[in-house]
Amino acid sequence: MHNERKALLFGLSAVLLWSTVATAFKLTLAEFTPAQMVAAASVASTIALIIVCAMKGTLSQLKTTFISNPWYYLLLGLINPFAYYLILFKAYDLLPASQAQPINYSWAITLTLMAAVFLKQKIRPQDWFACALGYLGVVVIATKGDVLGLQFDSLLVWHSLCSPHYCGQVIGS
Repeated sequence: MHNERKALLFGLSAVLLWSTVATAFKLTLAEFTPAQMVAAASVASTIALIIVCAMKGTLSQLKTTFISNPWYYLLLGLINPFAYYLILFKAYDLLPASQAQPINYSWAITLTLMAAVFLKQKIRPQDWFACALGYLGVVVIATKGDVLGLQFDSLLVWHSLCSPHYCGQVIGS
């Protein structure tokens, strides 16, 4: 029972802390481009990793691990954080935070559904209902309440992200 309570406390803490991210992203995007934000975040997390490994005495393992399969780690880094966060920050740049954050939040629902499909995990009926309700909420927010009209500003984001103009900006920046 103690572990469940602790897990719930950590989960709620993460949601509360993550709920401020839309404001932080929008404020930062007023000063930086999405590519600059990804670069700054990557440098900061690399420094944090080095500090933590140095404090734990495992700094030598970083080099050994990377050298064991460098293309694998470079590919993973290209996917996340580079591609994922570049798209995420561009979406926050183009959409109001009140729309971008719920769309971003839906990844947790997607993971639940993927676990059911790929890991053959059983999902209770009330969990399916919660997933559907969560996605319905995202649709309501993304359509600004005009659910039947199905007009999404977020489609403009995808169009902008897939345009050669944006790809040229990212590569050229």
